[in-house]
Amino acid sequence: MRYTDIQSANAYSPPRCAERTGRVLPVRRNSNGRTPREGLRQNALVLPSDLIELWEATGGGDVFDSETIFRPTVPSIPNACFVEDDIEGRNAAHAAEGKPSGFYIFQHGAFLSAIRLSDQKFVTLTENYAVENSFGSFDDWYVQTLRAEFGARYGLTPLGT
Repeated sequence: MRYTDIQSANAYSPPRCAERTGRVLPVRRNSNGRTPREGLRQNALVLPSDLIELWEATGGGDVFDSETIFRPTVPSIPNACFVEDDIEGRNAAHAAEGKPSGFYIFQHGAFLSAIRLSDQKFVTLTENYAVENSFGSFDDWYVQTLRAEFGARYGLTPLGT
């Protein structure tokens, strides 16, 4: 998975407050005694494993200054920096604005990205929640969206070299 770019100092920066969400470890349990994966299963929400792996490695957060990968909803110490970055809250807000229920938004910034729940594809969406592009994996989405847009600007080594 190419999200190591996201973790690098050139690409990944924690929110501009003193704390960051930290990694969401696969064995971390919430107040109900469930791990994040178990919580997704409990809510009958199926998401691609590579997105879950990203959350386990980074916890979500700000990428390339203007992009936010929403953090999974996990118990944490209250922090004003994270109020609007939790994935459940952001999806509820987009649903109120007309987002179809078949999309689960996980990123926003220069564009909006979601998981299309019917086929587990990563997609970018227009302002009206229509699919603009579709990708089969997190790697494909990342390389063709964030990395294509920001890689050179942030001095990341071109892929394939």
